[in-house]
Amino acid sequence: MDIVRKHPLAECEKCVFGDQGGFVPTLNPHPKAKIAIVGEAPGAYEAAYGIPFTGPSGDLLNQVMTHYNIKRSEVMITNSVLCRPHANEDPPKSALAACAPRLHTELTQADLDVIVAVGKSAAHALLDDNKSTMRKLRVGPPKSYKMSPGIGVIATWHPAYCLRSPDAFPDFVSDFGKVKDGVNVAWTEPDIRVYDDPDIAVRVIEELARRYDRFVLDIECGAEKDAVYIHPSEWPLLCLGICFAEKKAVVLGENAINSPQVGRALRRLLPTVKLIAHNGKFDLAGLRNLVGPQKLWFDTMLASNCLDERPGHHGLKALSIEKLNAPDYEQTIRTFVPRSGNYADIPRDILYKYNAYDVVCTWALMELFEAQMTTEDRAKHDFLIEASNVLIDLEMAGLTFDLEYNKELSNKFLIELTEIEMEMERLIGRAINPRSVPQVQRYYAGKGLILKTTNADFLKELSEKIEGEPLEFTDLLLKPRKRAKLYGTYVKGLAKRVYKDRVYTTYLLHGTTSGRLSSRDPNLQNVVREKYIRNQFTASSEHNVLVQLDYKQAEGRVIATLAKDEYLRNIFLDPTRDIFNEFCNDIFGIGKWGKEQRVTMKSIFYGNAYGRKPPSIAKALKLDHGLDIEVSEVYTMMREFNALIPGVMAWQAAVKHRVLSGSDLTTPFGRKRSFWLITDKNREDVLNEALSYMPQSIASDICLRALIKVHPLISDVATIRLTIHDALVFETNKSLVDEVGCIVQREMLKSATDFTDYVPFEVDLTQGFRWGEI
Repeated sequence: MDIVRKHPLAECEKCVFGDQGGFVPTLNPHPKAKIAIVGEAPGAYEAAYGIPFTGPSGDLLNQVMTHYNIKRSEVMITNSVLCRPHANEDPPKSALAACAPRLHTELTQADLDVIVAVGKSAAHALLDDNKSTMRKLRVGPPKSYKMSPGIGVIATWHPAYCLRSPDAFPDFVSDFGKVKDGVNVAWTEPDIRVYDDPDIAVRVIEELARRYDRFVLDIECGAEKDAVYIHPSEWPLLCLGICFAEKKAVVLGENAINSPQVGRALRRLLPTVKLIAHNGKFDLAGLRNLVGPQKLWFDTMLASNCLDERPGHHGLKALSIEKLNAPDYEQTIRTFVPRSGNYADIPRDILYKYNAYDVVCTWALMELFEAQMTTEDRAKHDFLIEASNVLIDLEMAGLTFDLEYNKELSNKFLIELTEIEMEMERLIGRAINPRSVPQVQRYYAGKGLILKTTNADFLKELSEKIEGEPLEFTDLLLKPRKRAKLYGTYVKGLAKRVYKDRVYTTYLLHGTTSGRLSSRDPNLQNVVREKYIRNQFTASSEHNVLVQLDYKQAEGRVIATLAKDEYLRNIFLDPTRDIFNEFCNDIFGIGKWGKEQRVTMKSIFYGNAYGRKPPSIAKALKLDHGLDIEVSEVYTMMREFNALIPGVMAWQAAVKHRVLSGSDLTTPFGRKRSFWLITDKNREDVLNEALSYMPQSIASDICLRALIKVHPLISDVATIRLTIHDALVFETNKSLVDEVGCIVQREMLKSATDFTDYVPFEVDLTQGFRWGEI
């Protein structure tokens, strides 16, 4: 059957949607405003009404255009593909190619000044770059339309994506601002001087230190941080960039930076100036062997986070392009490190210029952010700088890892996984690979069960509806899933990250919207609690022990303070009373409850505090603790519990009202959380996040402040190894546990008291040679 073209310029006969409905023509093909908006493909609302960008996505687009006084009636609105896909997936390349002649003809004949490409497919259709992510494509001034370079293309998130991921909405709004404002900052080339002779480099450093009081520093190393797991202080130094004034930079080349006299000069002179960097924790750690311990004064990555708490928005290159109109100078080095990531492969003249651009852009961002920051922003920044200076030492210390024990654990896991697979084979009468989705699906199909997915949550729900052999098989299937994940992440995975018998993590002060620290490569803040996993980490000597001090119910005490709840306060005021035992006594009656009821009340307390509903709590009790409690029972217990804590209920209502009225949440430590876009679909998630934000963030920062105070007090007698949200772990000699523990406990309690005198905080101390013992 011949396919009739829906548009004369579209090659519908080559398109997978050619014989389907849902055609949505271009709106306003000759726009008065000389602006076009190009989406990806019609959605359900658009296909139903025959008008592009209708429904929720269209409503959001209309609001933003109205904000900038852009009239929809004066703008061309179209899609890269004019027919609705089978579902909401991205249109395939064949469909984009078939519709491309129509799209480009419409755009080039419309006398446009600018095109707004919403969504990755639209951006790739209009730009020469068809590989980069939207996060990269949207950064910076308008780019050239590939069919007509005089027309600018502004790439941005699709409004449908903003509805799913509200933290993208501010980008969507600011990107639309480029339609009229563009990027007003003019970029000028910096003055760059390179010195590779050690004697000359020393004289340059001495002269700069006499004349200037601020240095931006940035190092380049011979190993990329995502490619290896040795500590940055062990990486070969390739150069050091120093910016000392606007658009003025010197680069100390590889020969100079590795010479002893340059190291001595830097060690002597750096303490006399204020040190600035972007993610300076990394640079100062990399310089530690050369120049000794140094202190950051300003960090543009942390300053960016103080002004905008959303993670993923603080990279130096993206900030430089977006806020400074800098060129994409990273492009000059990409061809030299496509796979290895080793900057030692880059020709030195190119590397040195790249390094100079880094420090010049950091200087410009420092000046920009200093002008934008309020007194509160600066106080928060300075707190994070203090934390960053301490975390350098924490990261460099690492944690001793027992490789022999790891090998034993690995063998046990492999034997156990093999035994489970053999048991599955005996059960069903044939060999099966439990990691093969097709094989697992074929087994279930043979039992009359057609499964679209075999993920763990689905299988857990399925196990409640089946019996006999399929149930036994499902139970066996789920068991190795958990064991295999533990093995891959915490046994095999951790062993890969060992360097000189230690594992080093990197702490992120800007990595979450919860206000908590996070860690990566590897993430030691979220290591599972199973003792046999944590026992891989040990003290570094048989004469030493690991000591952990953690706040007892820190978030609960923060909630009690914020809510001024008298019921919780009275419990916390008496150290002989256990809060969860008290809940059980009041809900079930004294002596009429056991371990299961205590676990349930603990789940209800924290679930209620963070806005979780009874069905969610009941499901968590089932999955995490194996407790089969009816949702109606949880409803009853929550109702009775809520009646005990009127202060908390009133505080929760006030937080919800504040968020729904458009106000930000701000902690006493200056951390801020904004909720940019609240819809009917995300309302519940937003409110739950809002309720958890204050207690989680405050509890974490109470502990972080204690870490800052403790560090110099115990540095001669103990080494801090970990910080885990509301706990500190340090290593010391067995004979010094009481002395050091007393100091740490005192400072942790003082940090809590500085936050509140409404309820007391308690700090528990445990010790052991292995982490799992504490």
